[in-house]
Amino acid sequence: MHELTEEALVAASVDVVWREFTVAGLLAEWFWPPRFETTAVVEVRELGRWEVRSAPAGIGVEATVLTFEARRALRLAWRWAGEEHATDVEVVLEPAADAATRVIVRQSGFASGEERDQHIDGWSSCLQRLVDRHGGPPGEHL
Repeated sequence: MHELTEEALVAASVDVVWREFTVAGLLAEWFWPPRFETTAVVEVRELGRWEVRSAPAGIGVEATVLTFEARRALRLAWRWAGEEHATDVEVVLEPAADAATRVIVRQSGFASGEERDQHIDGWSSCLQRLVDRHGGPPGEHL
């Protein structure tokens, strides 16, 4: 099976970044580009929903929270709306210098290298929006 790891350094505290991933209204503001008119549902509990949708783009993620450790890690069974195949996504937050947060996204279970590569591009642009949302610097996309 194929997997990926994407990282970014966000100029915000772990508490702030945790909320960006776990408060539906905040998640919808940055996860996809504004033209997607993103909506989100987040239930931070075991087997809770973690969903992001875009009516204009005709896409959606229907994930289930597998595990979470508040302010540190979130693990999801990730599935695109209308698809059967699910992958495993883990978002880990680590404190970094200057009150920043290192965000590490690991996704595994891809059926092909091509599918993985498409998600690398997606996570890269997604995490860059989160970096930009918090003013860039340290703004290092790793």
